[in-house]
Amino acid sequence: GHAVAVNPDTKLREEARARGWVVRDFRTGRKAAKVGVPAAAGAGALAGGIVAGVALHRRRADRRGLVARAFG
Repeated sequence: GHAVAVNPDTKLREEARARGWVVRDFRTGRKAAKVGVPAAAGAGALAGGIVAGVALHRRRADRRGLVARAFG
């Protein structure tokens, strides 16, 4: 037969790779959550920061325009 590591933990996965075994992981939902959730959270935080920065910049620009019109 052929050695196959099915749903291996970290140590078994390393050993299987070292020995050239096939690694099969059927825990796609859990694995996707481990990778996808932090990535989505990071992207959301980045997008939120950009939107907040643009809004703050526009607000400050509007204030400068009001001051220039009032005293200019």
